[in-house]
Amino acid sequence: MTTDHSGIGIGSFACVWGEQQRKPYDIADFEALWRERSSGADFSSMGCETFRTMTAPVEEYVIEAVRRTLADGSVSPEDVDHLLFTTSDGRLASLGSDFTTRVLDALGLVDCVPMMLSFQQCCSSLTALRQGCELLLRDPDVRNVVLVSLDLTPDDSDRVRSFALFSDAVASCLITRGGQGLVRLLASAVRADHEGLLGRESFVSRQKAAQSAFAKAAADSGRRLADVTKVFPTNLYTPITLFNSTIAGLQRDRLHFARTLAAYGHCGNSDWMINLVDHHGDTGIRPGETYLAVSSAPGFFACGLFEGI
Repeated sequence: MTTDHSGIGIGSFACVWGEQQRKPYDIADFEALWRERSSGADFSSMGCETFRTMTAPVEEYVIEAVRRTLADGSVSPEDVDHLLFTTSDGRLASLGSDFTTRVLDALGLVDCVPMMLSFQQCCSSLTALRQGCELLLRDPDVRNVVLVSLDLTPDDSDRVRSFALFSDAVASCLITRGGQGLVRLLASAVRADHEGLLGRESFVSRQKAAQSAFAKAAADSGRRLADVTKVFPTNLYTPITLFNSTIAGLQRDRLHFARTLAAYGHCGNSDWMINLVDHHGDTGIRPGETYLAVSSAPGFFACGLFEGI
């Protein structure tokens, strides 16, 4: 069923990275870790030059990102109705039971209901975005929702994976009633890849999940992949990102990720927002044009179709 999000704007994006910029070879035993997890691939062809590490508690980066988003959107803290957090599964336990209390209090969010969405790995933020839009549609009293994506990797040895080099970042945006913003959501979809969840993903299982998600978003929006101006994918290693785009039927020349991958690596749920912001700073999101956010993870594939406002 098609859902009309035309009265809802998404904008005021903010990105805050870990302040410590490092190179992959700064990781202890990097070469041994890479040999173990890469099956002999040449790391220099992966597209990762530096990554970021957080040195302070993650709530400090969250607070900074939300402050930037509210300032850019000219929204007072007391006018925020919901704060939607999203992160990868492995980060949930490390946040602590008083994480939201510290964030709400520091920001002065005195009439704000927090929510956490996870268990879809790096695809969780696109599901959370749709949830934020639905909150605005269903409750006429809700006017402002802030989405916060956070992902970090405390143990350096966990940063080196066969499919990505993990980095630390927080990204946020404002979802607001009234249609003001940078983009509006046309449609979104998320699909599970059960074989991927079990560590048995294949060309066929990934392609099936991707094509199913695209078909759903296209049917709900009335747009085609051929209409898309730019694609903002997950920042996996360059060969993997390009391969995934091919099996999903995306045109490689429309991907925007290489520069952010080189500078920041893979920032989990935040990648598509980081890539969107980078493209906007470079070329600009143009009114009426169609954009596609893509998130992929072992076991899931998600996409969101947007129109520039």
